[in-house]
Amino acid sequence: MNGPVASTLVLLGELDKCAPGTKVRFLGCVDEYVLQSATLRLKHDYPPSGAPKIANVNIEHVLESIKRHEIDVGAWINVIGYTERRKEKGVHVQAIAVWSAGNVSLDAYQSAVEMRKEAG
Repeated sequence: MNGPVASTLVLLGELDKCAPGTKVRFLGCVDEYVLQSATLRLKHDYPPSGAPKIANVNIEHVLESIKRHEIDVGAWINVIGYTERRKEKGVHVQAIAVWSAGNVSLDAYQSAVEMRKEAG
């Protein structure tokens, strides 16, 4: 039985290492919402490297299911989507699912993702 392709759990800072078309799942903090392009700019400063990494997440396909508080600046959200390469600089993801991360423990999340990578 065939089903949908599973997503790969990554840290936002690793998205630039993913091949175009990779289905990913990651966590990010809303830094800005660009209404004209239905794009969320998410950031996550892990691992700490000076400037936080930014992901441009197009939410056009999931607009009807997103709750208002999930796009507020400062909100932490989970994203499943496909990485894209565009002419514009930066990391771009086409979202297929977005939901609130709630009161996520960033330390626990970061540790869990790192341990999962080490386990292979």
